[in-house]
Amino acid sequence: MRKTRLLAALLLLLLLTFPLWGSAYFVGRIFTPALFFGIIALSLSLLAGYGGMVSLAQMTLAGLAGYGYGYLTITLGQPWWIGILAGLAVATLAALVFGLIAVRSTGIYFLMITVALGMVAYALANQNRSIFGGHTGILGIRAPELFGHSLVERTIFYYLCLAVGLATYGFVRYLAGTPFGLALQALRDDPRRLCTLGYNVALHRVAAFTLSGFLAGIGGLLLVWYNGAISPTTIDLTRLINILVIAVIGGLAYAEGAFLGALVFVLVTNFASSFTQRFNTMIGLTFLAIVLFSPEGLSGIALRLWSLLRRTLLTRVAPSRHTGL
Repeated sequence: MRKTRLLAALLLLLLLTFPLWGSAYFVGRIFTPALFFGIIALSLSLLAGYGGMVSLAQMTLAGLAGYGYGYLTITLGQPWWIGILAGLAVATLAALVFGLIAVRSTGIYFLMITVALGMVAYALANQNRSIFGGHTGILGIRAPELFGHSLVERTIFYYLCLAVGLATYGFVRYLAGTPFGLALQALRDDPRRLCTLGYNVALHRVAAFTLSGFLAGIGGLLLVWYNGAISPTTIDLTRLINILVIAVIGGLAYAEGAFLGALVFVLVTNFASSFTQRFNTMIGLTFLAIVLFSPEGLSGIALRLWSLLRRTLLTRVAPSRHTGL
């Protein structure tokens, strides 16, 4: 436990000091997007890893938060804090509606219903001009300004995304140990037994979906500030699948996997295009390789390597102690 905490503290120190020694490109174009994509993927990890519900609507919920913020601040000219509240409210309410529709299904049927709901939202955004701006979307979206500095300035935005990412990660890890989180894991493993114990399975699923929508909305706000615009291409089918790919690459069962998968996804997306035009093929090959060699994703590989390292250290320390005796 002491070594695990030491490793976590070292990783946190590296992340906190990264803008001081890392290149501007990696700070602004690699790690910052990895953080807010990781938050969106974390909402899927909460649903799938803890609740057993694989959803493809998480990017839709994130995009709706961006639309809510853009409509309030650009179209209606409201202050940024009202836009934030509206964006989170839109994402949370949409997740509640999606959950009420899909909650009675499981497995592949649940997955396909969330895909259908995501495509309905995409078609609505693409055709509606009064609210969503049609195919063009909403342009000129600006992030809030505090003390004369925009929150999307490279270093400031990195630390903002890092703080929000750590907060959402800590919240999900805390939630896993609460009665609700334990019931959610029991729902994943055996919903019938949970029902016989007197729990309302449907209500827990709807609550989990609604909560995941709130987390996805947080990531969606950071995404729309980063891009400065929101359009239907943000929530098309490719982007919906990308979030699932990120979560699976990192490991659906691990909250850490959301951010690890997002980092790998952003790295492959940015650097694969420099030596091939088929960077989506590279992402697919990366996805297949990780799934074939480690169904638990990169988090599973990291845990196995960490266990191997600990056993190696223990076997080296034990003989030395025995010799000293």
